[in-house]
Amino acid sequence: MKKVLITGITGFLGASLVHFFHENKGVRIVGHSRDIEKAKAKFADYEIDFIDNLSAEKIDKNNIDSIIHLAGIAHDLSGKYRPHDYQRVNHEKTIELYEKFVKSKANSFVFVSSVKAVVDHTDLVINEDFNPNPTSEYGISKRMAEEFIMNRDCKDKRYFILRPCMIHGPGNKGNLNLLYKFVKAGVPYPLGAFENKRSFLSIDNFCFTIQKIIEDHLKPGTYLLADDDPVSANDLVRLIGHGINKKVRIFSLPKIMIWNLAKIGSWINVPFNTKTITKLCENMVVSNQKLLLNLNECLPVSSIEGLKKTIKSFHG
Repeated sequence: MKKVLITGITGFLGASLVHFFHENKGVRIVGHSRDIEKAKAKFADYEIDFIDNLSAEKIDKNNIDSIIHLAGIAHDLSGKYRPHDYQRVNHEKTIELYEKFVKSKANSFVFVSSVKAVVDHTDLVINEDFNPNPTSEYGISKRMAEEFIMNRDCKDKRYFILRPCMIHGPGNKGNLNLLYKFVKAGVPYPLGAFENKRSFLSIDNFCFTIQKIIEDHLKPGTYLLADDDPVSANDLVRLIGHGINKKVRIFSLPKIMIWNLAKIGSWINVPFNTKTITKLCENMVVSNQKLLLNLNECLPVSSIEGLKKTIKSFHG
């Protein structure tokens, strides 16, 4: 049986992996969280062991084969975190854990980074040959952690750096949920003039990739993670409307008007602001070709089916 340590186990990704591997008798989950008691209560119905001290000795005592490092500060638009917070948690804590991994007998380390470690905004299709140039504190901290892992010389150890785009799925209350509420309220969608394309990643495809790593069906290295086909914001609004049987109205208001209204929204601190508009209207297309070539098989869930599943979860 493979024993897998998951840091940040109570988060969306960690909880999803716990549910995914619940019926897999070949994988035993060991969890770590800043609040162990909270984690134990959350997963009381699952057979999970917990580590309160991430030392090489504890990793070996629990016979850990692989470490899935999820713990960190996510990309934050509220301004809650300062640059040193990202550096301390996403960069320095990752280095500390990786050094303990090197000293331990565990053989695989999976660092869940982000496409933001490559670039924050671009109209180009992103692949693994794209020259990383992050500009946000979040992206910079993730990239610095990546560079340490890639440059740390340790034989007989495998590392995987995963750069997912926007991950969605049941239990995730992110931007898709905000857009869902917008459509459900019957408010006309005013951003029809922005014909963008954006890649998404279904939580099912994320968990599937982790499974392949644990089962040694994926070569070590750096991978961008995305579903097969990008989706425009306009198509996403239509998909939500179809999913809840709600007629949607898409207006193509002048872009200059939208940006001026968004600036006012930023000034008075309402959800319709420049950060939200940028998030909804930017292009961010991510290629998953390297992943597919190395898996030598297709991802189990299509872009549209994954989005439908997430949308359905918003209304039960």
